[in-house]
This record gives sequence, structure tokens and C-alpha cells, in this order.
Amino acid sequence: MVMQNKWKAALLLSAFIVVAIALGSWFFNSVMEDEWSRERAAVLSAYEKTILAKTVKVDRFVGQKPYTVIQGEDKIGQPVIVWVAEDEIRSEMAAGGITAQQAEQATLERHANAQIVRTMPGMMDNAPVWEIFYKLPPGGEEKQEQYFYDYYAFKDGQLIDSWRLSIR
Repeated sequence: MVMQNKWKAALLLSAFIVVAIALGSWFFNSVMEDEWSRERAAVLSAYEKTILAKTVKVDRFVGQKPYTVIQGEDKIGQPVIVWVAEDEIRSEMAAGGITAQQAEQATLERHANAQIVRTMPGMMDNAPVWEIFYKLPPGGEEKQEQYFYDYYAFKDGQLIDSWRLSIR
């Protein structure tokens, strides 16, 4: 009798877990569908209107206006970056600017103890940039880690701006 109750409990628990996973998956897909649709539309538009032939990475950059940023290759395999907004498409050959690693290195030269969290292309004042999101460990009068955004000009790597995030 005890063994039979254990099987029923295990079966009920398994059914609950399966239902919870199914509902979680459905919820995640329904929340993300708009973003995935926007990304698909941006990539298709980039294929039609630029030299982009292969997509490698797609990110969302929100600055003065939102952009879908597509990193990929042209027909002969050269890296290209495409910024797609509602009212514009802009593309640049990756060789026409600094690399993500060079932008990260510029941040590390300014802050040797910085931990890079994310690097992505963006757009500021209608000019392509590299956005470096990083954190610095606590130090001095700061009691917790500090987070920053650095923006470097895509063309020549000049520091454009640095933003400190604060929680108050």
C-alpha cells in the first residue's frame, strides 16, 4: 500500500513538472515573439537593401532610437555591420572601423581592473559606435561594484562618452 502511494505521488509530481515546463515554455515564447518577429523583419530588410549575405549575430541597441544591429558577412565573406531602425538602414564594412577587441582594449587601458560584460555596435548622433558595458570592483569610498557604459567612435576609436550607472 505504501509503495502504491509513492508511485502515485511520483506520477503526480512528474505530471506537475511536465505541465510547469510546458506553461513556462509557452509563456516565454509568447513574451519573446514580438522581439523575434522584429529581428526577423530587420534581417530580411538588411538582406534586401544592403550587401549582407550571411547573418552571424543580431542584437538590439536602444539609444536615441532603437536599432536592430546585425553583424554578418557579405557575399565574399567580409565582415559587415548593419543597423536597422524603423526609418533607416545603414551598413558599414567592419574593416572600415575599429574592432570590438580594440574598443574593449581602450576601456581596459582606462580601467585596468574593468570586467567587460558586453560589447556591441550601436549608434549615437547618427554615427556608428562601439558600446562597452563593464563593471569595476568596489574600491575607495565605493562599497559595491560600479557599472559603466563607454562609447567609442566606430571609425577611429575615439572615446565619445562614458556613463556611470548608479542605484540610488
